Amino acid sequence: MLNVKNGLRTTVALVFAVFFSLVSWAEPAALASCAACHGSDGKSTDPAWPNLAGQHETYLEIQLKAYRSGDRKNAVMNGMAAALSDADIAELATWYAAQPRLTAANGDQTMVEEGRNRAGYCHACHGMQGAPVADEWPILAGQNAAYIAAQLAGFKSGLRYHPLMVNVVKDLDPTAMAALGAYYSQVPPAAE
Repeated sequence: MLNVKNGLRTTVALVFAVFFSLVSWAEPAALASCAACHGSDGKSTDPAWPNLAGQHETYLEIQLKAYRSGDRKNAVMNGMAAALSDADIAELATWYAAQPRLTAANGDQTMVEEGRNRAGYCHACHGMQGAPVADEWPILAGQNAAYIAAQLAGFKSGLRYHPLMVNVVKDLDPTAMAALGAYYSQVPPAAE
């Protein structure tokens, strides 16, 4: 009798586990509009666009809301985010944060060492391995090199703003930005 009871418990537990894993991994309704550029797995289809896989959920929510409100400027993303509800944003952020992180390794390999030498300023906020402790800040490890360089240029030009980043980028030239992008693109995801 004990074996039948344990077998029944095990079967019921497995059914619930499978059901809840399927429910929790259902793709968000708004994913289709994101997947064309960022992939449903968070790997972007163009190195100029960010990989979203494994990015901090809070960071993704903050950025999508900033695109929606117009506080962060990008003609394509402002239009895409305008139609997203808070629930859509939360679902997308949760989905992409749950995807395995990637290592783009798509920067100029001859610039990696220069980027490593320049990354000292970055370590204070983005961590020694490109993964910050603060969920509000982006993970740089494994990100697309061209995207990192473009974002640094955006902070320098004023297209993007963060009070800490203004001082970090003020002395960076395009070569230094490309070197930082090359370095961080090849940093593998840290073990968590």
